[in-house]
Amino acid sequence: MARPRILDQKIMLKIAKKLGKKNIVAINGIVSNKASKLGISAEAALILLAKEHGIGTSTYQRNLDVTKQAEVRDALPSIFAPVRATNHASKIKNRNETKPTISKKASLKLAIEYLIEDQELRSRCQDILMAFANFDRPINQATLILEDRIRKKALPTKKIVGENLVNHAFNEEISKTVLRVASNDPDDQRGFTQMLRGIFAAFAIKHITIL
Repeated sequence: MARPRILDQKIMLKIAKKLGKKNIVAINGIVSNKASKLGISAEAALILLAKEHGIGTSTYQRNLDVTKQAEVRDALPSIFAPVRATNHASKIKNRNETKPTISKKASLKLAIEYLIEDQELRSRCQDILMAFANFDRPINQATLILEDRIRKKALPTKKIVGENLVNHAFNEEISKTVLRVASNDPDDQRGFTQMLRGIFAAFAIKHITIL
């Protein structure tokens, strides 16, 4: 027997308020229709519906099993992907339709949540990715997180940073390296090491001009 679905009533009440509904009965129907249309669970459909209306679902989403969380991630692009009219008739129809409730800012937030799965990286970068300027700052934060994780795994005996830390932790030859790629493939090890060196060498420079 299938496990009964568990929908968060607080989230459903918030959606009902957004949609001007008196209770959550109508929301149940909307959730079921979305779940059927997208081929996902009702729990995942509820989260997507909430996100469309700018309602937070992080606690509820974290408590779902990994399968349902994956359903949410896979279906998120359907929310923030732009809809393009294919012909003149559909353009006219789109003008007459009510604008979607999701704002540009909410759409960007959803895109960030979809593209950045790492929780720490997302929490450190999300607000600055949504800013109006200084877009180099998220890259700076991302490299700091990467550097910290390399340091914690490699455990150098003295404080080293940036490219020096990469050179300490990674060697292109697997037999000489402190940290190695999971595949244990020499080509993967060489490529990954070169990539890390390039990242730290590039982003240690404050201003880069690309010709």
